[in-house]
Amino acid sequence: MKYVKNLDTKNREILEEMMKSDPSFKVRRRAHAILLSAKHFKIDQLASIFEADRDTVSEWIRRWEEEGIEGLYDSARSGRPRKYGDD
Repeated sequence: MKYVKNLDTKNREILEEMMKSDPSFKVRRRAHAILLSAKHFKIDQLASIFEADRDTVSEWIRRWEEEGIEGLYDSARSGRPRKYGDD
């Protein structure tokens, strides 16, 4: 099973704050998924909760493990910015 490992108090507090108040819905959702993964929710459970593909949830966890907080944000993309919102 793949879970978030060693989530310290500082990162837990940061993730809880992000989950409640980050302007991006995507980041709030990813932060919530990381917190639940640290509580040993399975990837299939998280995929069901967030109505996302299990590979997507696995990618969120991988990016968290490799990049930390920065991994929860989308990378900059080339091209014209969207006209309507960021979510």
